[in-house]
Amino acid sequence: MDILKQVAELKEFLGKVYCFIEDNEDAFKDGVEAEGMKNETWKWMQELAKFLPEV
Repeated sequence: MDILKQVAELKEFLGKVYCFIEDNEDAFKDGVEAEGMKNETWKWMQELAKFLPEV
């Protein structure tokens, strides 16, 4: 499988994880924990985007 395709799929998956965390933020015991996970997920998405061609 093409590496760029894998990077794009990983970025898309992280986007789904980010949305899941955001949609279920109230279910976390500590809202700060959810915010931290969202921030880290966002950072990874931004780093992966650096490897993808701009559309």
